[in-house]
Amino acid sequence: MASNSLRTSFKKFVQEEGAMRNTIVTGLAEMLGTSMLVFLGCMGCVGSLGVIPPHLQITLNFGLSVMIVIQCFGHISDAHVNPAITVGAVVLGKKTIPQALVYIFAQTLGAILGCGMLKVVTPRQDLTTKGIEELDKFCVTDLHPHLSAIQGLLLEGIATGILTLVACAIWDRRNEKNTDSISIKFGFTVAALATAFGPYTGCSMNPVRSLGPALWNNYWNHHWIYWFGPIGGSLFTSVMYRFIFGIQQPVEEANTPESVALNSIDVPHKNEQP
Repeated sequence: MASNSLRTSFKKFVQEEGAMRNTIVTGLAEMLGTSMLVFLGCMGCVGSLGVIPPHLQITLNFGLSVMIVIQCFGHISDAHVNPAITVGAVVLGKKTIPQALVYIFAQTLGAILGCGMLKVVTPRQDLTTKGIEELDKFCVTDLHPHLSAIQGLLLEGIATGILTLVACAIWDRRNEKNTDSISIKFGFTVAALATAFGPYTGCSMNPVRSLGPALWNNYWNHHWIYWFGPIGGSLFTSVMYRFIFGIQQPVEEANTPESVALNSIDVPHKNEQP
């Protein structure tokens, strides 16, 4: 009897719409999407299995991984897979703060799982890009030795700001008739930004993309930059877009006592009788 009740409840949960179900489904989509992004992106950096990937191959791989994730989950959760993009969505009114908290938790968990899965399927001695000396920092993001922390912070903010600007433009209702692929737009945007900014900071643009490898490698050098830079860049860009380029909502005429009185004046009808 209890088994039938449990089965009925599960079937009802799966088939019916509701706030709780939608929250769980979108959170699951964000977790799986972020896991796929980190898993595929970092897998493309492995250089010890007979193929040493050049910089352009790595950046294209991350961009195409983003394209795959958006194609899979964009219609379910919008496939943010990035706390910085979620913050921008909150500023623009696309997501509420409670929804954003669910998204960020799911993204964090997904990044940790994705990097962990890559460690499971790759022999430890092969989990490196160039040589054995990089075993303890595979796929982590860090600054070029010639850069200062402030320069790295600015660069991550600028790169994420550009990515967020693309998101703001796509979310803009004036772009509704542009039916070309959103997944391709984001994929090639990420590839272009990673190609340009990668040698400087690794071009994370995504705090949890940096968190997963940092956690599994216990490598925290300059890690704070990859939280403050992307989130700060996203905040600045989304606020700017909303107040400078956003569509202003028409202000409805207030129902002041004067307007109510004017609108309620009865126009006298002429007496048609002689």
